[in-house]
Amino acid sequence: MKGDGDVNGAWTYLERLTRYPHRGVGSPEEAAAAEEAAGWLRDMGYDVEIQRFRAPRDTLYIGPAVIMLGYLAAGAIAAWWQPWAGLVLAVLLLIPLVGEMSGRGLDLDLYTPKVTSQNVIARRPERGGERLTVVVSGHLDTQHATWLFHPRMARHVQTYLNVAYGSLGLMFLGLLLRAVLPAAGWPLWILAAGAVLLALHIAFLLSCAFGGGYINGANDNTTGAALTLALAEHFAAHPLPGVRFHFVLTGAEEVGTRGMKAFLRAHRYDPDSTYFINLDNLGGGTLTYLEGEGMTLYHRFGKDLVEMARIMAAERPGRVKARPNLLLPTDAMIPAAHGYQAISFLAFLEDGSLPNYHWYSDTLEKVDRELLAFTEAFLKEYIQRLAVSRIAL
Repeated sequence: MKGDGDVNGAWTYLERLTRYPHRGVGSPEEAAAAEEAAGWLRDMGYDVEIQRFRAPRDTLYIGPAVIMLGYLAAGAIAAWWQPWAGLVLAVLLLIPLVGEMSGRGLDLDLYTPKVTSQNVIARRPERGGERLTVVVSGHLDTQHATWLFHPRMARHVQTYLNVAYGSLGLMFLGLLLRAVLPAAGWPLWILAAGAVLLALHIAFLLSCAFGGGYINGANDNTTGAALTLALAEHFAAHPLPGVRFHFVLTGAEEVGTRGMKAFLRAHRYDPDSTYFINLDNLGGGTLTYLEGEGMTLYHRFGKDLVEMARIMAAERPGRVKARPNLLLPTDAMIPAAHGYQAISFLAFLEDGSLPNYHWYSDTLEKVDRELLAFTEAFLKEYIQRLAVSRIAL
């Protein structure tokens, strides 16, 4: 849906971006799409920066596999040499994993090969009098399909991850018992059971990391990138008095929100006057806003942002829903972890899944055009009402 003066809507940008076969992290396609999108934003009158940064090629598979290999080494050290040394190694290996899940501190970059990705950052020249900053983001990169996200497996991803990390927990328990009860033989059986399970997980994770192929990613997340571009065009034509807009197409989101992390390392805002609105997977199902995110530490999303979403959802019965959390993090978790007001909008099917999630079927013809238009209109109104209510204070 277009506002007066808008030339293109989200669907136009969706069609343009899905002409790339994929935009895998660090790929020439991701870089080319970023350059092209930067050109569109310049044509709208924005000052545009392309922020390049180093990012892991993968964190979902390689990072955990490396930690599991380290746990096998820790088990061997504990069984045949020094139990306490094995336990200390296990604790050290967990620190980046916890940092990865919390969105702060050390992360799995320590264990993974790197590629170059980029953020596209668009800003309007300031006119003076801006009291509120609105940062709208959608990630430009796409994922690759693996056995973990096969349609028959996708609904069990959380179960698999629970089992995988439970196996790490079993191994840690064996290491702990081996350290505190060095004369007992039975902790070795726990270590042996944990080692077998971890070996199976390592084989599966590495087969995923080095197998499969990149997907077109029409829903995840060309929809979010297209909506970000459409909103940039709309608010270039219809600026809101007192509002400073920044539009960010992040890279490397699919490998652990690395684009948003790089963006916030380089850019600081006033937490009292800045809102982060993230758009992701908005091509099928029911428009949904998240109330918070976090795998280890739960970060509640911005009070003002959630309340406005709640008000507007009540005005549209059955068309907009709330959800308390998500399994894998979106870009909104990073500013939330840094103390900013943030929110993520996604769309889910009735069973709670994301349509064609990380699979080859995630193509343009599977995107719900009506939902995309509804979401575009909703977000334009959402941002305008949010700005008016905040500036009126």
